[in-house]
Amino acid sequence: MKFAIIAILAILAVFTSAEFFECEMCEMAVKIVVPMLGQDTKDIEQAVDAECKKEFHAIPFATQKCKKFVDSKLQPIINELENGTAPKDVCTKLTMC
Repeated sequence: MKFAIIAILAILAVFTSAEFFECEMCEMAVKIVVPMLGQDTKDIEQAVDAECKKEFHAIPFATQKCKKFVDSKLQPIINELENGTAPKDVCTKLTMC
């Protein structure tokens, strides 16, 4: 019984930290993207990836997580901002926060 409770708590901790990490990455990306709107997407991707690696370097596998985030989550952030969504609302609207 104790083992089951510990296992459940461990699983919850992993999902909670993953959700928190995604939210932090989204908020960081929005800060980078806003002043770069209208620039080449590759430049924006490189800037977000570099900042992500800088901010989250202490997290295991951060390099891979940053690349995956840029590859799969950045374009929807850019689209929301280009379509007029307020920067403070983007991550919530995309269910990252």
